[in-house]
Amino acid sequence: MVKSSKVKSFWIAFFAILFVIATICGTYHAISMQNALRHVKMSVIDDENVYKIGMENTQKQSLYLVCDALKNMDANLGKVAVSNDTSHQAELLTDVAICASEVSCQLANLPIETNDVLAKCEKFANQTQDYATYLVGRIASANQLQQDERCALKNLQRVAKNMYDVFQNYAESDSAMFITNGTGVSGVGDLTTMLKGVKDDAFTYEKLIYDGPFSDSVEQKHITCTQKISHKQGSDIVKKHFGENKFVREIAQKCPLYVYQTQKGEVTLTSDGRVVEYEATQVFDGKKSLDGKQCIAKAEEFCQALGYNVKGIWVSNVQDYVTYVNCATVVDDVIVYPELIKVAVDTSNGQIVGLEAKSYLINHKSRQVDFGTTSQSDCQKQLDKSLRVTNVAKSLIEIKGKEHFAYEFECTDGTNQYYVYVDSHTGKEVQIFKVIANTEGHTVM
Repeated sequence: MVKSSKVKSFWIAFFAILFVIATICGTYHAISMQNALRHVKMSVIDDENVYKIGMENTQKQSLYLVCDALKNMDANLGKVAVSNDTSHQAELLTDVAICASEVSCQLANLPIETNDVLAKCEKFANQTQDYATYLVGRIASANQLQQDERCALKNLQRVAKNMYDVFQNYAESDSAMFITNGTGVSGVGDLTTMLKGVKDDAFTYEKLIYDGPFSDSVEQKHITCTQKISHKQGSDIVKKHFGENKFVREIAQKCPLYVYQTQKGEVTLTSDGRVVEYEATQVFDGKKSLDGKQCIAKAEEFCQALGYNVKGIWVSNVQDYVTYVNCATVVDDVIVYPELIKVAVDTSNGQIVGLEAKSYLINHKSRQVDFGTTSQSDCQKQLDKSLRVTNVAKSLIEIKGKEHFAYEFECTDGTNQYYVYVDSHTGKEVQIFKVIANTEGHTVM
């Protein structure tokens, strides 16, 4: 009976997704423009230069589409946060993902000089799209939205509302003329100035921990602190690793977090002085000089300098000139995946431009390896005959709150790459990931 209910929930969510995608994709742009014309004040361009007129109209259209997509994101994020119907949740989240994608695309068309606020807007759109897609997948697997996920959706709604207010107010102002207001063909004047004037915390939100393998090991847990140091003591720790800094704010939670601004970027500490997150402000020169192995070495070195005894495991993704490396604790040759640290390395100069250690801080403890007696060869027999094993490692993984000591088989079927995990105690397959290939790394799904 339980199995039947789960199957039913899956198909409800599945057909809801198909219905929403078919409906929304067909009508979204038409509705967007209709709403934009109704709610945003239009400016008449009287210019003989056809090129300028065409560019002006294209940029204004992008502005209207950003406003309309943000308005829909605001509404739908709020709705799904209080909805208890899985099919309706899937429909709303699919709409959120589509709108977030639209925001990301249209922001790229706007004449805005690169700045920290724009970077936060782009990051928000991309991560909201990913998070909505992730939640649709959970619903399709017959999972209910958890309270922390509903809170995350409400936080995202707040940011969407703030972004909408900023862009809509600009669209309705007399300044919303990109070229004909005297700022030139590049049109970076008023809109850039407007964004730079926005408060730093307007578009910030708690980091969403959901991407990558075994990230569910942190969904229901929290960082604990053994003591509470002063903001000044925290500043001294940040100075040691990142240079001069100033305290920005304290984030109230079970283990309070301290946020500091440095010349390189933003650093977040636990209130007992451990680095949770680092995000650099970096301009890449476009000259790639480090390969994956070198990036892994740089990531490992940086983590150990921060006091995290981890090893670089693999390159999880490569985007532009940033390589993302997964580091984890290794005990007696067993990779402890719940204690994962994600590090971003600038491949042009080897500098660390990002770090996220929440999973490590939540799960790190003294461990005794209890690997099972089922042999590697017997576990390998559980693999599908079409798979050829290219590498084997021992691992500790966590699935739905339960830890498994498992053999990690890196495999290929000649076309696709997979990671298959077989429990060393039971000899049964407990997890499998398909690799989405990138230029130099991989993303596991």
